[in-house]
Amino acid sequence: MLRLLRFVAISGIAAIVMTTCASAGIGGPAPVIADQTQTADNDVLSATPQPIATPAPTPEPLYAKLRVFIASESTNSVFVIDGAPGKPFELAGKIPVGMLPHQMGTSPDGKWIAVNNRMGDSTSIIDPIAMKEVARVRVGRQPHGITWSPDAKTLFVGHERDTYIARIEAGTWKPLPPLIVGVPQHVLTIPNSHPNELWYTLTNTSQADVLRVYDLATDKITTVKVGDVHDAYFTPDESEVWSSSSGFLDKPSDRMVIYDPTTKTVKSEIHLTGHYPFHTMKPNQDGTFVMQDRSIMVISDHTGPGLMWIDWKERRVVGETILGHQPFHTTYDPAGDRLLTTTNVDGMVNVIDIKTRAVIQKIPVPRAHGIGSVPIP
Repeated sequence: MLRLLRFVAISGIAAIVMTTCASAGIGGPAPVIADQTQTADNDVLSATPQPIATPAPTPEPLYAKLRVFIASESTNSVFVIDGAPGKPFELAGKIPVGMLPHQMGTSPDGKWIAVNNRMGDSTSIIDPIAMKEVARVRVGRQPHGITWSPDAKTLFVGHERDTYIARIEAGTWKPLPPLIVGVPQHVLTIPNSHPNELWYTLTNTSQADVLRVYDLATDKITTVKVGDVHDAYFTPDESEVWSSSSGFLDKPSDRMVIYDPTTKTVKSEIHLTGHYPFHTMKPNQDGTFVMQDRSIMVISDHTGPGLMWIDWKERRVVGETILGHQPFHTTYDPAGDRLLTTTNVDGMVNVIDIKTRAVIQKIPVPRAHGIGSVPIP
């Protein structure tokens, strides 16, 4: 019996020793442990946890679609086209307005579209969501120039046959006291960098210095010493003002004058040989968006005829997209990285891909002139 107990005890000790050796790698393979790796010389190390890749979030689209409004001079209406990002533009409707709708203004907050009825002596206000005229405001004779204040509270309307600039309160559409300037005007512009300065050009006058600035804070008018000005607009960074000349379709001019907006003096005069510059995109007028590339300014060209791509710092044309007859105004679609430019004689809205500068679509709109666009959620 004693021998049996000794045998059992010895056997138990041996089993413990063998088990311990096995777990230490002696006398048999070590068990596989999930969170360890084995090196080439059999040293076991803890594995470095591998990060789990998280997919980048898909950016939210800027809008469901861009809604574009085009003044159709011969139909006394405003055409409406819609374009979703990456999709072609399609006709969405037509809004009756006054006689010969011409120049258009988009409020900076995207709530309103205004159009001057040039031969109707009125300005139509359009709700861009409802796509209907909500007010028709009586203004002076032959309204042409139009722009909004940067805070979207006031609409300004210039006249080719009257000596004041009308002011209209947004929302109520009540006429405010006009700006008495003493001469007829052609175009208007208010830059975001100078929100109290209303720049305007003169028409139908024998007066000199046909570019002027109305200070909305002091009611002071500054005359800029220059003659023969058609349209005036700021460069994309608003560090300079450029003006085109002539403005008569049958009297082309390649001359452009460049100004310092602070001193309101001429910096230089250039000539874009072989071109007839007309209009560019303006803030507080041609849409709620501006081009991302601030080094390029696009200007319609009545000689090309087309849309010039201008490196404004180098003062040179770097390309031109050929369009139909009499190109006028342009708006920008950031989601599609597209421009839309009207051509009047052939009655088209030309959709231009910014990367290739090629026309990718044409939408017929009779006697298309002014244009504006707003995002639709």
